[in-house]
Amino acid sequence: MSRLSAVRPAYWISGVLLVVAVVVPLLVPTYAKADPHLWGFPFFYWYQLMWVFLSAILVSISYRLLRAEERRRRAAQGLGDPDAPDADADTKEAGQ
Repeated sequence: MSRLSAVRPAYWISGVLLVVAVVVPLLVPTYAKADPHLWGFPFFYWYQLMWVFLSAILVSISYRLLRAEERRRRAAQGLGDPDAPDADADTKEAGQ
């Protein structure tokens, strides 16, 4: 089995979301026009501002997907929840 087939779908989906968030706003033909206007603003301005919010949403979705995948991976390996307080660290500190 190749290493590529071992990559989980969450990583692919996150990668695609991040590529869309970065590449689409850089495609000049998609926004190189003045019409239509929205509340008096030319298309270029409101389109770019729209992508600021869309990119934030896409990055947030990607983060949540990767975080859930990391939790599943750690649970499968018996490592526990990475967000839970570390009980071992408390016992080590108490013993010192």
